[in-house]
Amino acid sequence: MNGLKVRFRKLANRWRKPETILAALFLVILVYLVVVPLFSLVQTTLVWGTGDTRIRGENVVVGKFTTYHWRRMLSGDFAEAVFYKPLLNTLIVTAGTVAIVLAVGSLLAYLVVRTDIRWAKLINALATVPYILPSWVLSLSWLQLFQNSTVAMPEGLLSYYTGINAPEWLVYGPIPIMITMGLHYYPFGYLLISGALRSIDSQLEESAEILGASKSYIMRRITMPIIKPALFSTALLGIARSMGTFGTPAILGLPARYYTLSTQIYSLVRTQRQGQGYILALVLLAISGIGLYVNQRVISARRSYATIGGKGVKSRKVRLGKWNTPIAVLTILFLLAVAVFPLVFLTWSSLTLYAGDYSISNLSLHYWIGESNPRFVAGEPGILRNEAVMGAAWNTVKLALVGGLICGFAGLLIGYVVARARRALTSRLLEQVSFVPMLVPSIVFGALYLTLFAVRRGPVPALYGTFALLVLVTVAKQLPYTVRSGVSSMLQVAQELEEAAVILGASWFARLRKIMLPLTKNGFVAGTVIVLITSMRELSLYILLVTPANRVLTTLTYRYIEVGYTQFSNAMTVLLTLLVVVLTYAINAWQKTDIGAGLGGR
Repeated sequence: MNGLKVRFRKLANRWRKPETILAALFLVILVYLVVVPLFSLVQTTLVWGTGDTRIRGENVVVGKFTTYHWRRMLSGDFAEAVFYKPLLNTLIVTAGTVAIVLAVGSLLAYLVVRTDIRWAKLINALATVPYILPSWVLSLSWLQLFQNSTVAMPEGLLSYYTGINAPEWLVYGPIPIMITMGLHYYPFGYLLISGALRSIDSQLEESAEILGASKSYIMRRITMPIIKPALFSTALLGIARSMGTFGTPAILGLPARYYTLSTQIYSLVRTQRQGQGYILALVLLAISGIGLYVNQRVISARRSYATIGGKGVKSRKVRLGKWNTPIAVLTILFLLAVAVFPLVFLTWSSLTLYAGDYSISNLSLHYWIGESNPRFVAGEPGILRNEAVMGAAWNTVKLALVGGLICGFAGLLIGYVVARARRALTSRLLEQVSFVPMLVPSIVFGALYLTLFAVRRGPVPALYGTFALLVLVTVAKQLPYTVRSGVSSMLQVAQELEEAAVILGASWFARLRKIMLPLTKNGFVAGTVIVLITSMRELSLYILLVTPANRVLTTLTYRYIEVGYTQFSNAMTVLLTLLVVVLTYAINAWQKTDIGAGLGGR
């Protein structure tokens, strides 16, 4: 009996600890926000929906069990056109994108970390810029450069100045999609691989050289095994990102009727065929899960190498000699072409009154500050005079700030739980569940929240069409970034500081306010900035959730892209990019944070 009392007392004392209470609370919340939507998604594929009454007639009973959606999506001509062909297109585009991400990211990382290349700091700064830009900036600038009359579009810069018409396969379809997405997502590879290369002690390679090993042997047996986890993590992130991206495949694929799973999901959901669209979402989720499983097996199966010793890590630099300056210049030109020139093209386009005419006489500020004129964009005033655009801009900034702050505090508290109770089962579960949204494609995550919050469920009201739903999906999707930052920050704070405050009688809230928050401020700000950047330029996550009452700049821009208002949508894209860049670097300069640190550990 005394043993039971002692055990019960220990259990009661454990549940009185703040980290235990927080772990249980956040675990319940995350299960509802991450796990429950998945069950709701599966359920929707197995029942008749309201949109099915229009397609199948009055005999359909909404909410009744059916396998119709699965049968229709797995066999027959409809499945061939709507499922299997987009699936093949998605796999092709994803493979090409990941190959570009790995190639460009690895090469840049090697040049900056392992060679004595000139202007390395400038190259490092430019290399992360594409992450800040909206994903479709490169897509729109690609069209601005290559489109021509042969594909029923106004002339682009290449055709206008040289008379050369690019072939259709270079304007629309898988090739431009792979190139533009690969050049947008390569910063993941650059940051992850450069971090791995910096951790290698050059003495390992130098010792192998002294023993007569060739450079290829050293690369194969020493360097590659050490950076293998970073390569597989890069590939996994590239797969998850490229498969779930909506904007680029929509802009460069739909005009040529080249569908991927993300654009097909959007098409099905928009036509009220959620049951069939969500099957495609489950396929995307399954592919991402397989990628995670393979990644974990590869990393867990590899040998463990200790690469950092007590003498510190030496940086081994390969001398480029006479090729140093030419390689540096070419690298900077490439980065400018990816990060700066696209914005120049879009800005130039937004200043042309008539599409396809790039002469000085055609320049105008109409799409920026012009008054309503029925001759242009159906009478829409310039974006800086446009109430809808300004309203969407305010929604975008408000969503980024509110979502970033909530996500930052939540990540910090979860980091506190994980750091203080690393051996507890609830802590390990919390860390794993909070990581799941990172691997779920954005278009799928939006579909999850659409099906979960489209109707009232118990005490939770229907949130579809509200700003609160956008905040909720932002926090849930971006939480992995702030959790990672929070865990790293909290692990750096010695537990003795908090224990001393407990002895002095300080409450947990006092300890949090006076000790933990001040000491982890940099991690909080870094995580919040990452959420701010990501949410402001996000399209795939919100495209299924917005309504005319709560549009953000990304979804409103895509609406104008859909109807062919090229200069107007380009002006909005430039405005959005300026907002993101100015806000990001203002916060970075104010708090001395580093965006690369927040991205590199993913």
